[in-house]
Amino acid sequence: MVHESCKEMLAIHALSAVDATERRELQEHLDSCETCRLELAEWEASAATLALAAVPLEPAAGLRERILERVRHDDEDLFLRASPQNKVLPFTEVKRSAPSRWPLFGAIAAAILFLGLIVGLVGLWRQHQAARVELARLSQELQLQQETLAHDNKILGVLNSPGAHTTELKGTKDAPQAHALVAIDGQTGRTVLMAKGLPATPEGKAYQLWFISGGQAPVPGKVFKTDATGNGMLEDQMPTSANTSSVLAVTLEPQAGVTAPTGAMYLLSPAK
Repeated sequence: MVHESCKEMLAIHALSAVDATERRELQEHLDSCETCRLELAEWEASAATLALAAVPLEPAAGLRERILERVRHDDEDLFLRASPQNKVLPFTEVKRSAPSRWPLFGAIAAAILFLGLIVGLVGLWRQHQAARVELARLSQELQLQQETLAHDNKILGVLNSPGAHTTELKGTKDAPQAHALVAIDGQTGRTVLMAKGLPATPEGKAYQLWFISGGQAPVPGKVFKTDATGNGMLEDQMPTSANTSSVLAVTLEPQAGVTAPTGAMYLLSPAK
């Protein structure tokens, strides 16, 4: 059997709709053609899927009676047409045309095309979901970069002022990876703190800045909280009782702030 003729009969063979001769010739070709064997396996899988998806239909009410009535009517008609001498009923030869296999082939192809369309739509939906997740991630990353840039600009604004200086705060044993940079305008007392690597702020708590000068009691500054990455920023005004040589510290306190340190110290600048 020619290879192309075999390919045309694979879908019909998957439905067991070929005669014995065609089946034998097709099997001889399949024994020597791996490509056709693989394609036949795909058609058989599709036919099995369609068989499982088929919904059984109940015959219409009264169908059996209508068929029996038609048979009785045809018998009576044949009897009246019979010859009175020998009572031989004339039979009319009915020419049967070979059933067309193309409608069945087209139905299978349409079903496979429909399944392919569904698979394609599912793939597009998954790509859309992944794109939305990636867009949200990029938007969050852009927002963090914008906030960081705004913080840097504020520190640069202080550093560009006359008499400005910076102080570095290092993490204590409670936050060894934390550190902070404080820029102070020596003329106006404007203070900007940028902290990184602090533990997440507990509920109801906040970090508070302290100005410590000589033997005086610590002067409280403002409070701030950190984001999910442990970064935080604070803009404050250095108290008049403090000076540029003051030691700076950061403790964890109630979120409203306190007048004297009560919590653990997380950041501390070196003594001057």
